[in-house]
Amino acid sequence: MAIFFLKLVTCMLLNNYKSTPTDKSMRFAVLSILLLAILQPLMIDTDVSEVMNDVNVDFTESSGVEVISELEPNDSNTTGQDVYPGDVVRGSVDMWDDKHDWYSVWLEPGQTLLLTLSHASGDGVSMSIWDEENTHWGSSNPAKTRDTIFLGEDETGVGGVYSVSINATMTEAGGGAYVLEIDAGYVVNWYSPEIGWNVASEVYDARGNTMYTSSLSSYQFAQASTTNSQTAPVWTTGDYWNFSVAMPTFFGITYDEYHHMEVTGVETIAGKECYRVSIEGKATLTMSLLGMETKTIDEESGVACYAKDTLSLVHENITVSNVIETSSDFNMMSTSGRSCTVDGEPDEDCDGVEDFWDDCPGTTLGTEVDAWGCPDDDGSGNGGGDSDADGDGVTDADDTCPDTPFGESVDFFGCSDSQNGDDGSGNGDGDGTGNGGGDDGSGDGGFGGIDLGCIPTGTDMNQKTVISSDLIYNNGMDHFNFPITEGKVWSESAVGQGTISLSVELGDCELFSEELDGSGALPLNYRHIGQESFTVGQTTVSANGIQVFAGREGNNDWATPDFTILPSVPDNVARMGLPFAAWINVVGFNEFDSMVNISGSVNSANAALLSVDQMLSIDELGAVVVDTMNLQSGAYELTITGTYNNMDRSVIVPFTVDNDPDFEILTLDPWIVLPGGVEWIVPTPIFIEPVNGFGADVTVGVTVPNGVTAELDFARGSAPFMAVLTLTVPANLSGGDYTVVVTGTSGDTVRSDELTISITTLPEFSLDIENREQLITNGQMSISGVIDAHNGLDLSLGGVLDVLVEPYNEALLESAVISWGTIDSNGDLPFTVTFSVDDNTPRNEYTIQLNVVSLDGGIAHAASVAFVTESSTLDGTAEAASQSSVATGDTTQHDGTDTSAQNIPDGEEDEVTDSNDGGSSDSDSDSKSSNTGLIVGGTISVLVIAAVVGVIVVRNRGSNPNGKDFSQQAWGGQAAMMPNQAGYQQPSVPAMQQQYAQPQQMIQQPVQPVQPVAQQPQQMIQQPAQPVQPVAQQPPAPQPAAPIQPTTVADYTGLPPGGQYDQSTGQTIYVQADGIRWQMNADGSFNRLN
Repeated sequence: MAIFFLKLVTCMLLNNYKSTPTDKSMRFAVLSILLLAILQPLMIDTDVSEVMNDVNVDFTESSGVEVISELEPNDSNTTGQDVYPGDVVRGSVDMWDDKHDWYSVWLEPGQTLLLTLSHASGDGVSMSIWDEENTHWGSSNPAKTRDTIFLGEDETGVGGVYSVSINATMTEAGGGAYVLEIDAGYVVNWYSPEIGWNVASEVYDARGNTMYTSSLSSYQFAQASTTNSQTAPVWTTGDYWNFSVAMPTFFGITYDEYHHMEVTGVETIAGKECYRVSIEGKATLTMSLLGMETKTIDEESGVACYAKDTLSLVHENITVSNVIETSSDFNMMSTSGRSCTVDGEPDEDCDGVEDFWDDCPGTTLGTEVDAWGCPDDDGSGNGGGDSDADGDGVTDADDTCPDTPFGESVDFFGCSDSQNGDDGSGNGDGDGTGNGGGDDGSGDGGFGGIDLGCIPTGTDMNQKTVISSDLIYNNGMDHFNFPITEGKVWSESAVGQGTISLSVELGDCELFSEELDGSGALPLNYRHIGQESFTVGQTTVSANGIQVFAGREGNNDWATPDFTILPSVPDNVARMGLPFAAWINVVGFNEFDSMVNISGSVNSANAALLSVDQMLSIDELGAVVVDTMNLQSGAYELTITGTYNNMDRSVIVPFTVDNDPDFEILTLDPWIVLPGGVEWIVPTPIFIEPVNGFGADVTVGVTVPNGVTAELDFARGSAPFMAVLTLTVPANLSGGDYTVVVTGTSGDTVRSDELTISITTLPEFSLDIENREQLITNGQMSISGVIDAHNGLDLSLGGVLDVLVEPYNEALLESAVISWGTIDSNGDLPFTVTFSVDDNTPRNEYTIQLNVVSLDGGIAHAASVAFVTESSTLDGTAEAASQSSVATGDTTQHDGTDTSAQNIPDGEEDEVTDSNDGGSSDSDSDSKSSNTGLIVGGTISVLVIAAVVGVIVVRNRGSNPNGKDFSQQAWGGQAAMMPNQAGYQQPSVPAMQQQYAQPQQMIQQPVQPVQPVAQQPQQMIQQPAQPVQPVAQQPPAPQPAAPIQPTTVADYTGLPPGGQYDQSTGQTIYVQADGIRWQMNADGSFNRLN
């Protein structure tokens, strides 16, 4: 208890407590005095104008929601950008240099919070939230383009600053753009002209659900017949309004409330003539459970003065108290053998300390003990085993003043008056307990501080908090804003002149007191929301709703329905005259739910838009496609505009056209995951892909890390062609990640890619794919493969397979059919993907990417197959590799650039800081490769969505009434879990459906929407040709039958099935479905964390 109040006092001192009541019509028990006692309600002196310029979005022709821009740097939770309820913030994150954005939002105790994060399609962006105690209250799903986190009263019971982080999980496709909406609970006061005051008050949570309602029970208003909603009512002395609430007992909970307001006269304050009103109120919440009764009593009394012309609050002199009383008529401890009591409470060992407070039960009869029932080592009663250096009866662990002079009385914290600087002679305006003056106690009286001579008795632990305010608002606090007109929005931030005092008592002992000069500004936001009918007694009246909440000062657009556009660009370079596509989704604010017309334009007369104007609904995905055939190589800008009525919202998407001949190096298995402890021989294909008609020869070279050996079959050929790299991974290779760098050289042009080998003991799977390079021919073309389970992974839990085609071809993708085999005794699942090719299929070099996600652990892997029109490998013209084609080097020096890849074979440390190595066409490819920051880091958790981002397309609406569809195909019996694990299914779009398959079922593959993400982490391993499986295929160990879960298991087989692995913190954590977490040790065992 001492620690709690010390913390409360510290928070008060640091937070500079300020308060401004919003409306004296009602006091709600749950949001009563504690809400005010710990409140620092949004009073930071910040120039909001500095953060209100949205550089990402162009608003024209009509004002709307003023979207706030993220301010960089913003990567620390201790200095997060301040945001407020009602705000809309736009920013971006990326996985390379800006992984997290932080925001801080202040909540009153019990004030609910709703965070809505929308991000660009093709990205994985999530949000997480913590309170001041670093308690994590939830995270959103990065695979959802729109997701929410809601904090209710229980999560915000203490209030304070909550930290929100926006996290870049996978952001290469859409650039990491996001919009964050902050909504909190609010109050609606219903003003009735016939009543002359509010007929009801309703408290809503951030989701818009009613939490509490208080209604008028009786009233007297003399001028009811002459009052309307256009002007303030005319009050007469004797007018009154009574509110009351009485709820029957429910599960031991009873609530009663009343509130009385009465006009007592007229006076002039701050130059304004106002009505003087007396206020009395009381709310009692009683909870009885198992013999324990807790009663919370809120009382309010005082006077207020309301301006006659506007009914604005001009003056308030109010005292509000909160008392928490606890009583019990039983004790849960055994009463056998007791012969003593203390104040009616049992004392089993008869040491004079009741059992509830006795830290040392069973003390020998006659032993002298301290206040906690423990004997000192010397029998003096000053200890109980815990040291007490100054002998004041407070152990050193709890003693704020461990050197109290002998014989001086101390307070609850072990401090005497002399140590607290209080001799009773304080010379301030206080009561003589000022602590501002030093050892002689000559405080200034402005801050009373802790009552230093009072110690709670231990028998009366009732708590009481009292707040008194005597404030004058020179400009008034206008809660009504006559005339009342539906849709009117306004805000104000009134400052009260006067005093506010706070005191906290425990057991009739004042532990804390504080007095402040005046109140800070509490920004309040209002809106007139329409009319409702209410019944008071036998009379039905009409009332106007006035919504109010605490938010950002000057935010008068928080209620305006509005929208914006988020773009997603899987590849910002258009090559070979192929179209450039920007995928977009419409994000709505403040209940905007209308269709938006999408149009586009390019800053070039030669650019034609292939997509016609389209209408999109909220969160629906669309595309704007540019024909680049007649464009010269260079940089361009695509402007995408959404229009609704007179509102235009635009985004500018830069892109590059590259119609110069070039080539690419593609590792078709960019992440190879292997169980350790056995030698592996792994063949993996490398594809040399021509770009823009490139036809020269390309020489391939490979650099492997120390400990790994390799052989290359072909080292030179005319693109396109495929070389197979056979890796030999020894059994003694330690766990971790190893990088293999592949380069292709043609003249002065160098292109590169990399693949990563991961040695792990975790449950995993690999993809064994056949026929990795195939000539395009009319008829059926098929890809056969097996999903091989390793280390106990359970494929029977289900999963999903996506098909991506690059360059995108709708007809080819639409023809895809997936057939599933049966999971065999080893736990492996075979499958086949079949495509239909005819004369209408454009003859391009296609990369077919297969993305697989398993529900067991949420693990994702990918592998690719090349469909080609010609190949020097297949026609026999490719040149065989020599031993010099493969080198060993320090591949950790590879930073993902082509220049770095050239230096590694010679063992040179890469010091290149500029990604352009001088070639005119090198700037695009000489960037960080897809694996450098993602795969080598070994962060498995981020790959759960690796195969599901960037997979949405909008079909031509004229030819396809369904609008869009998914190419995801699921297997297994856990179909109900799939929407949360993978995909961007939006409930508003019927055509966005995932189809689920059981083994041995044939289902038509839906159309895959997007081009494959160019730098997306992809995972897959080739089934080794020689070794037996290093770990025997066994199902996960069954859940222990014992009712109590063990705290340690020897290895992963002892973990309960169905969880996921998380390595985002650098540690390997296994998270069960029920939230229980296990940490992996160096020896492979796991310790339970909670």
